[in-house]
Amino acid sequence: MKKLLFSAIIALSAALSISYGLASTSNPYALQNGDIVFQSGHRGQANAIKAATNSQWTHVGVVFKNEDQWWVFEAVQPVKYTKLENWIKRHPHSFHARRLKDSSQITPANLVKAEIWAKQQLDKPYDLKFLWDDEHLYCSELVWKIYKHATGIELCPPRHMGSYNLSDPTVAALIERRYGSIANLPKDAPVVAPSDLAESPLLTEVPKK
Repeated sequence: MKKLLFSAIIALSAALSISYGLASTSNPYALQNGDIVFQSGHRGQANAIKAATNSQWTHVGVVFKNEDQWWVFEAVQPVKYTKLENWIKRHPHSFHARRLKDSSQITPANLVKAEIWAKQQLDKPYDLKFLWDDEHLYCSELVWKIYKHATGIELCPPRHMGSYNLSDPTVAALIERRYGSIANLPKDAPVVAPSDLAESPLLTEVPKK
């Protein structure tokens, strides 16, 4: 009896492992080129972003298909393309996708513009200070700018850095590490957070498969 019970537990564990493996890389959305994908992290900077923006979204990228393989164009360290299945694996339970309500803007010509601009950004370093220049790039800045360069659309108005919740201890500690003190923070500098993109009235959730 004990042997049978033990075998059943092993079989159930194996089945759960297989199911989790599939769930961790599966894509529930009927994606198209240019769709914007979001994640919710839970370590380090991700916790500071959540506190500063009062949102679950901490990372964002744009998807493109190449030879039947989906890729995410993202700003990490460095700016790069990541296979969608690997991107989802990082935080499989928070995968979310949005697209332009007016998808007529995602034309072949605009996709070419996006590809040209994206190639120019590849391998650039991640912007730890969230500044609005093209020498270093952070994730939501990259997404905002690729849409601006490819379509002329501003997905959302950039906000001032000082408009976020900077008093939270997690946020304050991050500022201290990267700027030395809150006094050195350029509070009037433009910033776009993943949450600002997620809340854009120009976007809607991508239909599920």
